[in-house]
Amino acid sequence: MIILKTVAFVVALSLGANVAEAHGGGGGSDTGLIIFDIFVNLLSLGLEVAAIESATAATAPPPPPMAYEQQRLPSRDEDPPPSYWRGSHRRFQSREGLLVSAGIGGGSMFVSNQSAARTGAFDIDFRLGYGFSDRFQFFLDADLGAGSYANGVYGRDDLATWTVTFRGQTVLVGDRAGNGLNLNLGIGLGGVTRNSGYSDQSSSPTGLALAGGLSYDARITPWFALSPEFFYTWHEIPAGGLGRDVASVYGLRMNFLWYLH
Repeated sequence: MIILKTVAFVVALSLGANVAEAHGGGGGSDTGLIIFDIFVNLLSLGLEVAAIESATAATAPPPPPMAYEQQRLPSRDEDPPPSYWRGSHRRFQSREGLLVSAGIGGGSMFVSNQSAARTGAFDIDFRLGYGFSDRFQFFLDADLGAGSYANGVYGRDDLATWTVTFRGQTVLVGDRAGNGLNLNLGIGLGGVTRNSGYSDQSSSPTGLALAGGLSYDARITPWFALSPEFFYTWHEIPAGGLGRDVASVYGLRMNFLWYLH
């Protein structure tokens, strides 16, 4: 644009020089006419240059953006988050992510090598796994049940049955918010530890274990749920030779469940 104005100025001066030659180089009145002609020529060319400049500015591209280090980096924590956060970061399903659960409850215990009757039991449970979707979760379950049987020597035998199982879980009926009825089934290993008083303690060999549960997740927050469960565990107690005993526990338990993502 500076070049265009310079050209216009040169053209105006040349037109003024032509006017001076046409007047024949003379007196003060001619000099005044020459200056007036130069002024008029500069004014007309200036108006034309201004019009051209205005038209050019109207069609000019937008200025370049600020340097990268000067730009504010938006966060997906904004309310609402920027559109590209919503588009490029998929939303996790309610039962997807790291699964952590701790539970406490009670029920009924049976150990065949102790008595034909059942006894009351206290139960604790821990789970760690992963939710792949709303429809399927997989976790490691460690369960411990404790009870006692009467005997004729020391009064009572304290028993603890334990199982470690790998379980799969699916939702039978539920919603996308994470509430619903779930069924889990698993297989693993189990055993029994017995304490008859003083230093008389023993542990059974490890046997095959089967386990399952029917639970209902009630979401308190998007990441935490209370999950009451009816549970059942069964495992063998190898007795050597062809003999075999079994132990089982069933009851109700309250699980405190987190899905972390």
